[in-house]
Amino acid sequence: MLPDQSLESNYSHYLEGGGEMGQLIRDYDWSKTAIGAPEQWSQSLLTTISLIISSHFPMFLWWGEELVQFYNDAYRKSLGNDGKHPAALGQCGADCWPEIWPTVQPMIDQALAGGAATWCEDILLPIFRNNQIENVYWTFSFSKVKDEPGKTGGVLVICSETTEKVHADQKMEKTLAELADSESKIRYMLQDAPVSIAMFTGYDFIIESANKQALKEWGKGEEVIGKPLAYVSPELNGQPFLKLLKEVMDTGIPYYGNEVRGLLKQQHRLEEFYANFVYQPMKDENGKTKSILMVANVITEQVVARKKVEQAEEMLRLSIESANVGTWRLDIESNTFIASPRMKELFGYTAEEEVTLANTLDQVHEDYRQQVADAIVKSIETGKDFSVEHPIIGRNHQNIRWVRALGRIYPMEAGHPAHFSGMMLDITEQKQDEIRKNDFIGMVSHELKTPLTSLNGYLQLMILKLNAPNGDFMASYLKKADVQVKKMSSMINGFLNLSRLESGKIHLNMEHFDLGQLIRETIEETNPTLHQHVISLNPCAGMTVHADRDKIGSVVSNLLSNAVKYSPKGKKIEVNCQLTESAAQISIKDEGMGIKPQSLEKLFERFFRVETKHTENISGFGIGLYLCSEILEHHKGKIWVESEVGVGSTFHFSLPRRT
Repeated sequence: MLPDQSLESNYSHYLEGGGEMGQLIRDYDWSKTAIGAPEQWSQSLLTTISLIISSHFPMFLWWGEELVQFYNDAYRKSLGNDGKHPAALGQCGADCWPEIWPTVQPMIDQALAGGAATWCEDILLPIFRNNQIENVYWTFSFSKVKDEPGKTGGVLVICSETTEKVHADQKMEKTLAELADSESKIRYMLQDAPVSIAMFTGYDFIIESANKQALKEWGKGEEVIGKPLAYVSPELNGQPFLKLLKEVMDTGIPYYGNEVRGLLKQQHRLEEFYANFVYQPMKDENGKTKSILMVANVITEQVVARKKVEQAEEMLRLSIESANVGTWRLDIESNTFIASPRMKELFGYTAEEEVTLANTLDQVHEDYRQQVADAIVKSIETGKDFSVEHPIIGRNHQNIRWVRALGRIYPMEAGHPAHFSGMMLDITEQKQDEIRKNDFIGMVSHELKTPLTSLNGYLQLMILKLNAPNGDFMASYLKKADVQVKKMSSMINGFLNLSRLESGKIHLNMEHFDLGQLIRETIEETNPTLHQHVISLNPCAGMTVHADRDKIGSVVSNLLSNAVKYSPKGKKIEVNCQLTESAAQISIKDEGMGIKPQSLEKLFERFFRVETKHTENISGFGIGLYLCSEILEHHKGKIWVESEVGVGSTFHFSLPRRT
């Protein structure tokens, strides 16, 4: 029985993994929320949640009109204990965050309205956690997440708690204020400060002192004290730091650097780092700068992590916006069918309309409807992949479009019913190109075949009339003309077979026949056209097969013709037969120019020809071997080639033996 149709993408694999939060999201009863069960979620929502739960960087998502909440394990840490977790999952934003809502709501509204993403650093947002309101600092970005064309589905928050960093910066600022009081106090506090602190004296920037953290970051020991900075770390030449130190020495104005990138030599190789730092001028009683105090906080890990998140966010946006495929999901047990907005659009429905599998089949062109239905049933029953190309007629606009449908059956797993799902691609443009090409080939072939048929009839009558005495000379040439007409007819039939094959209308007239006898007849028909080649045939007895005799004959004829065309004059062509337990195998060997290895893979592709200086004057359209391959595939046979440049080629084909 054909399922009552509906096809949304397989949501379950988007929710895989994710640690504690991944499991909570999978176990949560979303059907009781405004966004409904996961089976109803859009492709954009599923993709965004997949990114969030697989990321090791804190992420938070508000979705839908009620701003239903999702977050990952990395964010969950900032919620502490005895606070909002786990109730925050699936809760409406305004209900969850009354203490900060007046601050964050304008930024949420800006993102939902399609405005630019916000970026805030070290913002104080007190939250309830650990059974109390705590002062928590955050660096975060609020950005929109598109759901469907022209609509924003939610707000993605990429964030990190910077409470410890802010406290450290506050401590550093306090340290600077205290250190400025006296140089002796500076020396005392240098050693165990949690940030890098060093003193540079004079324009040579002699390292007068450096604490443990600074020496650790530099990868140096106490031996650098008293030496010029450029001598200790020559890799700083060409970087901005020495120039900045000179400017501070000249102007007496402090310099504050934020996330400045640099390179330092660590264990004999340059390592990238990022740092926040200040160059504080230390002045004498006359107000002249004599030394510079450096206080730096290396933040390489934080910056690199943020840049990776920013890159991931950009890739997510591009993926969501560029994905232009329709998706579906059919629940096998309940026959529930879910189609994505793009899928509905392809079939001529609006995004708001309910669509069943039967509705979509009704829009499939009647010539293909049963084929598509049979393919669906076969895929569901056998578990094999579903892949069909067919035209559809839009319900509302009646436009004809070609689509390629790909899908498969997913068996029942724990907590998840069996379902049939996949996607649909619009291939209208490329299909129209193929149809126009096939129509052209069919038209040209039929136009040429009419006069050739008449000519062939006249030649046959003339040959019969010339059976009288002294007609041998004219009869000989008329027979040659007859052979050429047959060649042209064979070429045109090749075009017709190509057209029928690619339109799916090729028909096999299956019968039992002696393959060896067919080969002998084909060689006899070919011999009158040969003047400087000899075809030898090894015995082919008892080779009865079940196949289309005419089409297999065209395979043999094509391979013999190629052997003649691509062999020098005077060379021999050898035909061999072999029987195995399961197949009859034929090989046609020539002593021609051979085929380069890079051309062998493409040899049986449509319209492919080996292009060399030796083949420039050899006629052909590149369809003969393609047709041979397709004919044998329809017979469940095989074709292959062995070749060596300058030595020759051997083409083999096999057919299943009669059962």
